[in-house]
Amino acid sequence: MHRRLLLALALLTTAVAGVGIATAARGGSHHAVTTRALAPTWDAVAPVFAEKCVSCHRTGGIAPFSLTNAKSAQAHAQAIALVTKLRIMPPWMPGGDSPAYEGQSHRILTAAELSLIQRWVQGGAKPGHARDIAPQSSASSAPGTPMVLRPAHSYRPHSTGGGTDDYHCFLLDPKLAQNSFVTSAVVKPQHAALVHHVILFDATGANVADARALDAKSGGNGWTCFGGPGLSETRASSDTVASDALGAPQWISAWVPGHVTNDLPSGTGVLVHSGDLVVMQVHYNLLHDPTRKLTDRSSAILRVTPQATTNLTPLSTYLLPAPVELPCPAGVSGPQCTRDAAYNAEVKQYGADAAVLPIGLLYLCHETLAQAQGTTSTCARTVNRPLRIYGVAGHMHLRGVDIKIELDGKTLLHIPHWSFHWQDAYYLDQPVDASPGDTLRVTCAFDNSPSHQPIVDGKPLQPRYVLWGEGTTDEMCLGLLQVASR
Repeated sequence: MHRRLLLALALLTTAVAGVGIATAARGGSHHAVTTRALAPTWDAVAPVFAEKCVSCHRTGGIAPFSLTNAKSAQAHAQAIALVTKLRIMPPWMPGGDSPAYEGQSHRILTAAELSLIQRWVQGGAKPGHARDIAPQSSASSAPGTPMVLRPAHSYRPHSTGGGTDDYHCFLLDPKLAQNSFVTSAVVKPQHAALVHHVILFDATGANVADARALDAKSGGNGWTCFGGPGLSETRASSDTVASDALGAPQWISAWVPGHVTNDLPSGTGVLVHSGDLVVMQVHYNLLHDPTRKLTDRSSAILRVTPQATTNLTPLSTYLLPAPVELPCPAGVSGPQCTRDAAYNAEVKQYGADAAVLPIGLLYLCHETLAQAQGTTSTCARTVNRPLRIYGVAGHMHLRGVDIKIELDGKTLLHIPHWSFHWQDAYYLDQPVDASPGDTLRVTCAFDNSPSHQPIVDGKPLQPRYVLWGEGTTDEMCLGLLQVASR
């Protein structure tokens, strides 16, 4: 569906451009000449682009072209008119059945802004004074003092077991002399095309010694960490299956492509204790670096404030995963279409600990293999203590098409047209309370058809049986909540 949409947009863009050229060629009527004479110039639309477009549409940004100057914007004017009119850009992924989120108005064009852009394009996309623009400042309004954390050394990602992914953990020391709240976290991937996602974990208690020992073995270069940061005190097990984070260490923050939300909700923070360490887990996707020449030294900027001087509500992570058991599509068969082949491939690429996750998810979600197999995955977890839900996010990979997270049937987040390249965390305008006995549910839909396979080396992969896995070309179905006790 995604590829068909892109093709349709390309054809529509060509058609729209052709209409514009034809109209101009006819010489136009007096009305057309008047419209162009009165049309807004770049000077009028540039502030809208600065607020809502150029954080991505800039040199080095995730978007395919820059909109920081009038010349580039003029060259793409017809496409801009089309994708804004269709509400494809700026991207806002939650569907209309999702609740209201903080900052939503800054991510969506108003009717007046949309009209302004359309009139600018229809009037010939005039450059006006043609002054260059920059993204509007996204300076943090969260309380506290910023600190920059980065690994001691650059790292060259490499694959294991013939895969195209590398999970590597780096040890970062915030050197906290007292318990502090993290109120904002900005992750800065050095190579956004190489970095699939980043998670910042809080290593506390016995995990501090674990993390130091793992890092020391590599001479301070970090360690491989498929499936989790590998800290013994918080490994998932049958004893931790009822815990909010399923035994994983507390998440401080995370980054995924498209992420722009850095400040935590006002009045909240993630509590990090004196002497704690930060473990930065980076998932490198090597599909865009086939020669393995790039090195990476991604960093994080945390804003921290002492617990003793604030009265913030501590937030914690609640994980809501579902099994992924995608059979080969109808009419496709072969050795890669068996579950055993998929499991053995994960053992080879990521190790036995990571490969056992698909089995653990069946246990967590009380499903048999037969129940879980199909193109829709779902899992429900029962709330076991009074919670207040502040934030929600979803995560899938390249075969995902739809994800929904609900509380007792009430939608907390629904992304009906999933795009791997536009992921974010969403903070609710009005936090939602959950009580013991309530049900949280995540539901994901996937497309494993031949036309929807990941592209590797310019070619689509052959369809295969797909499990929950660590790689970009595997899949996940994961809901994440930021919650507080109440």
